[in-house]
Amino acid sequence: MAEITRKELILALIACGTSEYPRLAGLDLSGLDLSMINLYRADLKHANLSGANLSHANLGEANLNMANLIQANLAEADLSNAKLSGANLRRANLSEANLSKADLSEADLSEAELWNTNMSEANLELADLSKAQLVHANLFRVKMTGANMQQANLSIADFREADLRGADLSKADLSKANLSGADLGGAYMIDANLEGINNWTQEQLAKVVSLQGAIMPDGTVHE
Repeated sequence: MAEITRKELILALIACGTSEYPRLAGLDLSGLDLSMINLYRADLKHANLSGANLSHANLGEANLNMANLIQANLAEADLSNAKLSGANLRRANLSEANLSKADLSEADLSEAELWNTNMSEANLELADLSKAQLVHANLFRVKMTGANMQQANLSIADFREADLRGADLSKADLSKANLSGADLGGAYMIDANLEGINNWTQEQLAKVVSLQGAIMPDGTVHE
């Protein structure tokens, strides 16, 4: 149960003024309606925001390291340059959110909704995105080394110049994704759906550890 109400938080933010940034580390804000609230550069590390409504909120440059955001609604929120290392975003809704240049290293994004999300140049090293929905996501120059994307829906996603070294894309749907210039060194694409991809090279493919059972761009199954 949340320690404070939305009204109490807003009054505290007003009292804080613009001279300093909100210090909310470790607070229980679970289930609160925090939609459209300004938490720019707020310190929310280790905070409990599970089930909270943060849609359209300004969380730019906020510190959410190790925060609990399970099933939180972050649709269309601004999380650009935010720190979310080790955060738990399992089943969170981040559709159309701005996560550009955010640090999501080792974060749990399993089963999260990331439709049309901007994650350009974000750090998702060792993150768990298994079964996540990233349809049409902007992943330009994203760092996803060692990330787990098993069974993720990545169709029509923009992976241009992405770092996918050592990533596990087994059983992922990458149909019509843009992998131009992406580094696939050491990646696994076992049983992945690669139909409709026409912007990668044989040199890129040669770096993939395994394509066993994958549906290739021409519709054939790789042995």
